[in-house]
Order: sequence, then C-alpha cells, then structure tokens
Amino acid sequence: MKKQNLILLTSILFISIAIYFWKLNQSKNSVESSPESKEIVKLSLENRKNLNLETEVIQTESIQTKIELIGETEAVPDAIIDVPTRISGRITSVFFVEGDYIKKGQKLATIDSPELAKLRSSYLVAKSKFTAAEQNSVRIQSLVKMNLAAKQEFIDAEANFKVVESEKNAAEENLRANGLSIDNSASGVYTVIAPRSGLALSRNAVPGSMVLGNQILTTIAELSELWFQAKIFENDLKYLSEGDSGKIILNAYPDLEFDGTLEHIGEKVDPESRTVHARVVFTNKNRKAKIGLFGKAILMVNKRNGIQIPEESIQSYQDRKFIFLESKPNEFHWIEIKTGSTNDGKVEVLSGTQPGDLVVTKAAFELKAILFKSTFGGE
Repeated sequence: MKKQNLILLTSILFISIAIYFWKLNQSKNSVESSPESKEIVKLSLENRKNLNLETEVIQTESIQTKIELIGETEAVPDAIIDVPTRISGRITSVFFVEGDYIKKGQKLATIDSPELAKLRSSYLVAKSKFTAAEQNSVRIQSLVKMNLAAKQEFIDAEANFKVVESEKNAAEENLRANGLSIDNSASGVYTVIAPRSGLALSRNAVPGSMVLGNQILTTIAELSELWFQAKIFENDLKYLSEGDSGKIILNAYPDLEFDGTLEHIGEKVDPESRTVHARVVFTNKNRKAKIGLFGKAILMVNKRNGIQIPEESIQSYQDRKFIFLESKPNEFHWIEIKTGSTNDGKVEVLSGTQPGDLVVTKAAFELKAILFKSTFGGE
C-alpha cells in the first residue's frame, strides 16, 4: 500500500512539474510574440475625436509615373554663333550694344586695317598682271596665226598667263577667307556684318581700340528655344521614350513652367554617375530662361489606372509598409501593402487594399503607437 502511495505521489509531482513548465513556456511565447499579431486597434468615440482621426474611401484613378531629371540650360548649337573681327586693325565705329536684337546683314562695326589694305593691294596688282598677261597671250596667238611671231613665243606667253592667273586666284582666296568682298576697292576699311539674326549676348569692342583677327566681336544667339541637358538614372530608363512631353522648372523661376519635349536619349551610360545623357528641347517663354541655368525636367509617363493614397497614411515596420483600414466603426485593421511610385505626396498601392476600403489618412502614426505600445520603444 505504501509503495502504491509513493508511486501515486511521484506521478502527481511529475505531472505538476510538467504543467508548470508548460505554462511557463506559453507565457514566454506570449511575451515574445511579434506585435504584428496584434492587428486590430479599437477606439472609443471620445478617443477617436481626441486623435483627430480622418479616413477616406479608396478609389481607382488615373496615375502617371513622375520622372525628374536634373540638368542645366544650353543654347541650341545651330542658333548661336561667334562673330570674329576677322582682320587686325583699329575699330573706328560700333553699331550695337549688348542685348540688342540683331538682324542678319546688319552692320556691327567698322575696322581700319592696314592688313586689309595690303590684301586688297595684292589682289589689285595680281588682277592687273592677269589682265595684261591675258591680253598679251591673245595678241601673240593672233601674230602666230599670221606667221608674224614664233610659236614658242605663244607657249611662253601662255605659261606666264597661267602663273599670273594662279597669283590672282590666291589673292582672291585671301580676301574670301577673311570674309572680304572681291572688288576694286583699295581701302583698308572693313565692315563687320551680322551673319544671322538674334540677340547680341556680348560686345567686345570699343571705338579706337586695336583688335586681332581672331578676336570675338560679339556672340549672336536666337533663344526662342533652348536645350535642357539632363541625366537619366538607370532605373528610370524603362519609363522614358524620345518624344515624351514634360515641363522644365528652373531654380531661378520655381513657379514658372516651360513646355518641353524629350528629343534625345543617349546611347552610353556614364561609368561614374551611372546615368544616361538626355536632351529636352523647350520653348523659352518671354526670354525668361537664360543659358546656363540649373533646374529639373519633370516628365509624366506610363499613364495607367490604379490606387493612390496619401503618403502620411503609410507606416513602416521592419522594412515593410502598412496602413490602417477601418473595417468596422472605430475598429482599425493593420494591413501590409506593396507600394509603387510616389507623386506629389501620394503613393501608388500595388496590393493589400482595394477600391471601397476606408483608409486612415490622419493619425495613422498615433494608431501605430497604440498598436505597438508594448514594444514601441524598440521600434
């Protein structure tokens, strides 16, 4: 009998110990369980008012991906030209100031140039010799036909004519290369003519000053259109195509938008910045844009229908995104979502919710604090 009682007591003891450790383990698991298992927050009407909580109904709407390209403005290469003096000398007159609108063919300045006088003198001498040699060749050819001169004389005259002709042609080319007219003038005065219409961006000339032939007198540019030279990041290439329209916003004019078109996407990735060159052509409103201004090009692409919610509705936890949906009055569910692009404070939701759901748009952070109140300090 005593043996049976001993066995019974021993069994009861083992069972009690087993129950104790089981409950201890359950309690430990409960404490260590992730806050994610607590998916619902219930509020009283008074607490909801204190939080100033707001919700809105999720709807399907038209969405576009917003791509921003950083860059700077530049003149269209074919619309800008440097105007050199072309020849050394002394400036006698200047007929424009910086900022003037110049018309093609307009006089810009006059230069009194000894070098020009020498070039024209050389041309006139060569032309005079050419005329004399030509007449002499014709005269001797006539005499040969009448047997009044030897044929060798004609050959010599013709050879001399060819030499003089080449000297005349060289003198003409010297004048032409310097942008000078080929005429009978012996003057050393040279007039600089505007080769195109546009704005005079500079004036590097003062009457009475000496200039060299390679000095730039002014730069003329037509600035009704400009280029915006930008960089495209690798991740954005899939969204963009040549011909996409967009807006240019310059740092100097943050409230002014210029209409532009993505004209060119480069073929090579910059190994350092990992970007591809892009060129956006835009219309220069009221000549506001200037060459060399920094800014950004905004391109709205990949138009589609989808769901967008305010950025403040989304809460992060362990590199994941969550929102609160009001499934019942004053009862809020903690739901994981997948997000897409962000545009103007709104985030595209790819999965986790659907049209008609009631999402918390204000006080979502406070709801998260309530949900995680036991572990919030470690968040």
